[in-house]
Amino acid sequence: METVSDMIAGFLAGLTPGTRAQYRSVVSRWLRWCADNGIDMLRAKRTHIEVFAAYDGGMRPAAKNTVCRNLSVVCCLYRYLCEEGYIDCDPGEHVRRPKLYGHSDGTYLTREQARLFLDEARGMGARTDALCSLLLLTGARVGEALGLDVEDCHLNDGRPWVRFDRKGDWSQRVAIPSEAAEALARLIGGRRRGAVFREDSGARLRQQTAVGIVSSVALRVGVPDISPHSLRRTFCTLSRDAGVPDRDIMAAGGWNSPQMLDYYDMSRRGLNGKAGDGLQDYLGKED
Repeated sequence: METVSDMIAGFLAGLTPGTRAQYRSVVSRWLRWCADNGIDMLRAKRTHIEVFAAYDGGMRPAAKNTVCRNLSVVCCLYRYLCEEGYIDCDPGEHVRRPKLYGHSDGTYLTREQARLFLDEARGMGARTDALCSLLLLTGARVGEALGLDVEDCHLNDGRPWVRFDRKGDWSQRVAIPSEAAEALARLIGGRRRGAVFREDSGARLRQQTAVGIVSSVALRVGVPDISPHSLRRTFCTLSRDAGVPDRDIMAAGGWNSPQMLDYYDMSRRGLNGKAGDGLQDYLGKED
């Protein structure tokens, strides 16, 4: 008979390395929470899952995004256990999930700030230039950019393109603009294989280092709190302003629905939109 550890190992085995690490962390906290509260995890109820997720295994209420992440992981685990016949009933099937906002309140760059950001990055070395150009001009996730190998970059094929390993364990060839292609070419130089973005030691660039690079460039142009994901949000919002069709934006950034573009774009439009001014002017006019 398989042990709980064997079941968990089977659940995690089919996941990509990055997803596996995230899921393992949540599952470990879930198992610890069950043990601390005298709950047999194979007999857990929906309420147990909801309480664990709502408090992230602790005493204080968790943020909505954390709650949703915890619910998603634990419910995936129980769906797997049910499908494999380890349990008779899936306790996660009908868990109640919090409603998330329909827009993102995260940071982004304006058009002028984006210009300054790219100009500043260009003068800070090949690695900084290539990373910032690629993230801002393609909308790639930071993990996708850092996962690039030299063999994934085809920069001399007339229309330069790279192959990203996308979230969800699929790969996609994406055309990149000339500025990003030239920056990548300068960084790669004569190398024929290995990671595109590297630490000074030669190891693949860590996400923490990439975050620091982006943040340092943004601070030099006077824009705090800019992260790699801010550049992805910027790519979406400014591409829409430029009149790029949503389908092309979705393809470049690896989004699977226009609702995700709305999610990134709505907060910015709410703050910068002209609806109120337009109505005010309209009401002030005489027929």
